[in-house]
Amino acid sequence: MPVSLTFYDGTGCIGGNKILLEDEGIGLFLDFGTNFGAEGLFFDEFLRPRATFGLADLLVLNILPPLKGLYRSDLEYPGLWEKYSAHPWFREVEIRGILLSHAHFDHCGYLTYLRPDVPVLTSLTTALATKALQDTSSSQVELCYITPRELKDGLLRATDYRSVPHQQRPFWVPGESIPEEAHGFWEKAVTSRRLCSQPLKACSSEAELGPFRVRLFPVDHSIPGAGAFAVKTSAGWVVYTGDLRLHGKQAHLTRQFMQEAARLKPKVLICEGTHPEVERPVHEQEVAANCFEVVKKAEGLVIADFGPRNVERLLSFLEIAGETERLLTLTPKDIYLLEALRAAGEPGIPDPMTDQRVALYVRPKALRKPWEEELIARFGERAPERLIDAARVKFAPQDFILCFSYYDFHALLDIEPEGGTYIYSSSEAYDEEMLMDHERVRNWINFFGFRLYGTLGRDRERSGFHASGHIHGPGIEELVETVKPEVLIPVHTENREFFRRFEGICRVVWPERGRALAVE
Repeated sequence: MPVSLTFYDGTGCIGGNKILLEDEGIGLFLDFGTNFGAEGLFFDEFLRPRATFGLADLLVLNILPPLKGLYRSDLEYPGLWEKYSAHPWFREVEIRGILLSHAHFDHCGYLTYLRPDVPVLTSLTTALATKALQDTSSSQVELCYITPRELKDGLLRATDYRSVPHQQRPFWVPGESIPEEAHGFWEKAVTSRRLCSQPLKACSSEAELGPFRVRLFPVDHSIPGAGAFAVKTSAGWVVYTGDLRLHGKQAHLTRQFMQEAARLKPKVLICEGTHPEVERPVHEQEVAANCFEVVKKAEGLVIADFGPRNVERLLSFLEIAGETERLLTLTPKDIYLLEALRAAGEPGIPDPMTDQRVALYVRPKALRKPWEEELIARFGERAPERLIDAARVKFAPQDFILCFSYYDFHALLDIEPEGGTYIYSSSEAYDEEMLMDHERVRNWINFFGFRLYGTLGRDRERSGFHASGHIHGPGIEELVETVKPEVLIPVHTENREFFRRFEGICRVVWPERGRALAVE
């Protein structure tokens, strides 16, 4: 059977990558993410796919591809595949692995639905960051461990937590050994249900998955641990960029990947193209310098609003906090993620328990999840003076940088700030729902009299307070001209026109969703 690529998502849109690579009838998926645009056509934060119907809602709406053998059997409602046997995409597949580029939902979110025995190959940092994402999530994501379901009274219900444990997925990470701290974090249960742990598996730098040989290359992105992949097939090397950039503090990683990928003389390069229209991106160092100047002059409370898991931005504000003699005050989720990254051995990550620049903000809650209770208790034992509540901030707002975003704004009603500085250091609104969120953010800013720095709304960031996690136009040109693939397949993009310039260098192919492309 010929080598083929089938793009089930990530074509003509931003995110949701689900790319099936097959050789000799055996398959690997390159990411398996949530397409927020497709979901947003039908669902919102209150109307969600029904967990009691397993895969059914997302299959009906053509958001998940009907591939028998890919999904969890406990999420397959009786008679499911008979219903889809006539669907043009329906077939049975044999999947040997998932290659996970990084821990953003648009690349990992739909791992929830996949068979729990299929190994996930990724970096150690991404493995632990993904577990932190699941441990602290308020939604029904089952990225690293699943809650087994059973059919009861015509519905798929969670099994009894007292008798059936969570089942952990096998994660493979390249490297000779895995630190004990990483094993401890990975195998730690954080709910009342026991965890049937599947230890992390160290694999060689060129891992074998069925007929494939897989190499993972670290790249620069807005979250640590991001990687690109090269897969050796019987037709040659297929290279997949995941998400990457050339303007972060780890840009050298991306350039090193480009050089190593070029040496493979790849048959195919699957390349992200989120922001090809950007000629000169804002660099992370510029963001840090601009934010420092604002905080240095600020007299009252400072709020820093940046994306979840944008650790590079968090570390920039940590340096700013130290230089301006303020406490960088984080949420429990932030602290938990930092602990995950430290367990992975990620360089430059502070110990939030001992770093005198870091504080933990505790909001009043009627009920906390076990992971949060344990974290707050441990922080309170080791650093009680840096356990912060609304009264502390209200008494001395000039002592703090609060790392808050939209879903933390209830705390402002308790703090009752009288003016201050609000630094919006996150992405532009990319859909109508985000535009509405931005308008609400602006309403909160205006109500409490904050001065806004940064850009709300649809405009690309021009004020120098945000650096994108995605490669810019000249960077894509450098990437393609360096790697020199025979075939270039753009994904994670809405800009077809930009990629026409490469037609003299290689063959540019635009995939159609659900249609296989032969790799020859």
